[in-house]
Amino acid sequence: MDQKRIQSALQDALEEKMPASRINLWPAVRANLVAGKPQSEQQGEKMNTIKMRPVPRIAFALVIIVALVAITLLTPQGRTFAQSILQLFSRAESTSFPLQSSQIAASEPESSAPTAMAPAPLTSVAEAEAQAGFSAAELPYIPEGFNYLGARLYGKTINIEYETPDKGGHLHIQQSQSGYLQSEWDQVPSDSVVDVQIGELDGEFAQGIFVVYPGETSARWNPDAAILRLRWEKDGIWFEITKSGDVEAIEYLDQATLIKIAESLVYKP
Repeated sequence: MDQKRIQSALQDALEEKMPASRINLWPAVRANLVAGKPQSEQQGEKMNTIKMRPVPRIAFALVIIVALVAITLLTPQGRTFAQSILQLFSRAESTSFPLQSSQIAASEPESSAPTAMAPAPLTSVAEAEAQAGFSAAELPYIPEGFNYLGARLYGKTINIEYETPDKGGHLHIQQSQSGYLQSEWDQVPSDSVVDVQIGELDGEFAQGIFVVYPGETSARWNPDAAILRLRWEKDGIWFEITKSGDVEAIEYLDQATLIKIAESLVYKP
């Protein structure tokens, strides 16, 4: 039996005794299998092992994954595919969902009250940054129709806020290092999500919200609600700009204008 056939027989035996996932134990197992053979034959097999040792399957798989990621990031088709996987808005499976009994008792007509939380106290952006542990991007100007309020901190999420003089309209710029708070109320039906470009970045835009109408026990998606949201990610920070309120003074804030606001954010206004 020549050296190649010996190598093949040893490898077959090892595959039965030792799965590929434990291939790092190969040297010890091989030593046990060839114990007792002539020294010259063991040396010959060692030389073959050094020259022909197979690449562990896990390592080979990692190489393939790295190559695929590189192709994805370097080609337009790959980036489009990656964007379809990285969904900034969680997709709703249906345009309605049933309320729990506690939510039915707490809900108000045409409101998303079950998801509302008490506002955190207003603070400066600098103070919010110190507590959140990262720098926040800000607008170098106050958008037309708004007054600047300041920042609120929810956990490690910074929320910079603007409000119309009559308090009927709001603009929030939310930033977090840990992604978005996802719930049924936060989801968006697929046909209400629009892929957009924010400079060179991919983003998503959506209008609408889940609401509860009088006498109903389910929340239903309202695509005409005056809630506009824009999401994107940059350098490990997850951004969301939200415009809310049907106020004449801020009617100009549409999808295109929100994108311009996103593109004008700076770290040193």
